[in-house]
Amino acid sequence: MPRFIASAWRAAGLTCVLLAGCTTSSPPAADSAAKSATPAEGASADPSGKVADSPAKIAAVDAAYPDVPVIPIMTEVDGIEIPRLTTGSQDLQLTGPIQADVGNEHAKAKPSEPVRGDAIRIRFNSEPKTLNPIVETSAVQTYIGQYVQESLLWQNMETFEFEPHLAESWVAEDSVKLSADYPGKERRIARTGETPAASFEFDYTEPASERDEPAKVEVLTSDPAGKPLGGVWVGVFPKGKILGAPLNGYHLWSDPQGKVTLSAFPTGTYVVKTGAEIYGKAKKGDDGSLVVTAATEENPLREELKSSGDAELTLKAGEWSDIQEQTYYTYRLRQDVKWSDGTPYTTRDLEFAYASLKNPTVDGESIRTYYSDIIECKGLTPHVVRMRYRQQYFKALEVTAQIGLYTPPFHFFAKRVKDSKNVELTLEPLTEAEEAAQGKWSVHGKEFGRFFNTDSEYNLKPLGTGPYMVGRWVRDQLVELERNPIYWNQQRPGYLDKIIVKFIPDNVTAMQALQAGEIDFFWYMTPEQYFEDLKGPPDWFKNKYVKADWFTPMFNYIGWNMLNPEFQDRRVRIALSMLFDKQDFLEKKLYNAGVIVSGSQYYFGPGYDHSVAPLDYSPDTARELLSDAGWVDTDNDGLLDKDGKKLSLTIYIPPGNPVVQQRIELYQKSLRTVGIELDVRLQEWASFIDRIRSKKFDICTLSWVTPVESDPYQIWHGSQAGADKRGSNHVSFNNAQANELIEMLRVTLDDKKRQKIHHAFHRLIDAEQPYMFMYCIKDFGAYHQRFRGVKWYRLRPGFDLTEWYVPKDEQLIKE
Repeated sequence: MPRFIASAWRAAGLTCVLLAGCTTSSPPAADSAAKSATPAEGASADPSGKVADSPAKIAAVDAAYPDVPVIPIMTEVDGIEIPRLTTGSQDLQLTGPIQADVGNEHAKAKPSEPVRGDAIRIRFNSEPKTLNPIVETSAVQTYIGQYVQESLLWQNMETFEFEPHLAESWVAEDSVKLSADYPGKERRIARTGETPAASFEFDYTEPASERDEPAKVEVLTSDPAGKPLGGVWVGVFPKGKILGAPLNGYHLWSDPQGKVTLSAFPTGTYVVKTGAEIYGKAKKGDDGSLVVTAATEENPLREELKSSGDAELTLKAGEWSDIQEQTYYTYRLRQDVKWSDGTPYTTRDLEFAYASLKNPTVDGESIRTYYSDIIECKGLTPHVVRMRYRQQYFKALEVTAQIGLYTPPFHFFAKRVKDSKNVELTLEPLTEAEEAAQGKWSVHGKEFGRFFNTDSEYNLKPLGTGPYMVGRWVRDQLVELERNPIYWNQQRPGYLDKIIVKFIPDNVTAMQALQAGEIDFFWYMTPEQYFEDLKGPPDWFKNKYVKADWFTPMFNYIGWNMLNPEFQDRRVRIALSMLFDKQDFLEKKLYNAGVIVSGSQYYFGPGYDHSVAPLDYSPDTARELLSDAGWVDTDNDGLLDKDGKKLSLTIYIPPGNPVVQQRIELYQKSLRTVGIELDVRLQEWASFIDRIRSKKFDICTLSWVTPVESDPYQIWHGSQAGADKRGSNHVSFNNAQANELIEMLRVTLDDKKRQKIHHAFHRLIDAEQPYMFMYCIKDFGAYHQRFRGVKWYRLRPGFDLTEWYVPKDEQLIKE
């Protein structure tokens, strides 16, 4: 998932995290040189229902993957040639052993073994509002929380492989839907008032605009006699190709009364199927058969097979209708894991996490995106949990395992709710009337959702299962993480007694704190500080500190709010992207310590298309595009205008990051040369993020911290666009072909095919320019030489403080 990072402010783990730093083209005005008024295939649709032109024509078909479009790289727009940068390439080995203490000559001269003791004072450049990992998804919360909350599985930082952690084992099984006439498990489906059948077709017409209510088709699942059956699978598949509809189909299940509502599909004809569902390890035969084996003790198929004495079920061609691979995940939890208050960690906590994440009142929209397709999280025993995906997903293992990072303790909230509200907290779904009558709050309900968002006791000091606990938090100054004395994993207990996070927004102040010995690890210094201020190095730095730089997955950008009419024309977006000299800034301000990027996948990862060169700096081309879109200076005041409106924009940025401020100042000057006014305003981080989430901005500059291979859904899918959405698609990009590629990518488990889809998406997003893609830059830091075991990893944030230690004779900070 991407996450916000403060850009540097930036956005790790599954999500993209936002570090601080779509859309559509409007038809050209009648008096403009309107060469692109006709929408092309894959046109974007903005929130007002307008249609935009798109260059994403399918150029060819890849014989190996005929369903993946091959999209050409944008070379021109309305006959205007689009210049590209010629850049060198860099290589980075992503996996493999990482050497410790590189560059630390003091450590090399004094070899030692890991011991406990001492503390580290690390500088963070922004402070989270809360430490609740669901409602606060900033990078700083994530980097603090990783020492408090834990995942079911641990991702090895050198191999990227997942290993047992809170869960001692796991099994993934496949979902198999039987044919509607499979003997003994017959199922039927019908629209209201019609005769039950094995399947049916229907035509669907989507509403003319988002303001209109989508049509609904009511369906009932039953046995052959028409008796309603609940919990039955319903598959809705496009008949032929329908732009925006997943080729894998829509997968739904009827409610306990057998009812299903079909709604909100792209216009077209669909085939609706039904059938009983089984799961297990499935192996396809060349003759269309399927052999299914129950891989867990808890799988009901195992009991069904006992009566026949068979170890596996063989389904002939025609006896099954659909398979979704690796959608059932069964985790066996360790039985020695406890919350930091001593309470056992059980599957009830995971059920609670799932319900909280799915509660629409809980302010966790960016995380909820990733859990929306998990349709079940059920504790089979106190230490065995089963999670079920709606359909196959290439990050299913990662997402299900990482639910542990967001898991709140059920016993804690049950007590809090009882003590403060005198009601019982329950996992069962209840209506508001049932809650009132029974004196209960359901974790699925509004009352609990509001309580969860604002409970200061948990938000400021959440319990966890990790090696550290939240101790003292002094607002605007620091948070202390103290050793968890009952931590279960003595193989990785953390050597330092405390991790003290100091919040120092200003980089100059942070450097002064390092020089004064007030911090031990200055993380996120500017390139100028790294290359200029520490050149030599200065006497105060020698024989005391060690410099370090490292790449991790991220990119920074300037984004356009596509709810604003001026940004609904891609010619404007492309023009704005060509008005910043990225190469010059990289050389002069970033000291070439990074790479210019053209898309949102990690530059060194498998999804990045290196054939798409970044757009070049070209004010002349930008002027031509803006004129083509109807923006000209009609009154000779030096500013472009269209239909009586000036092209005057505002950008808000948090204070304290000189690199971002320099970048925006240069951009402001460049925009002015072509007749665009940019008003730059400072705003503190919390208010800034609220502004971004509520879409109250023209343009923004931020960074995303991503996994090595990210799922574009969180940032780019059209379902996350719109003024009422507070998720990660804050520019409200909405493009039908992009949506289709994203949905195809998510269900593709074949690595090579998924790479092809990533590349197609990269080319589309380059042509649409919802962001001006800028850089993947190195992180820079300096730390005290007494620390050993220091490794710089390829995954965000690039270090693991549980591995750092200080020899006994060098320890400075005592308990």
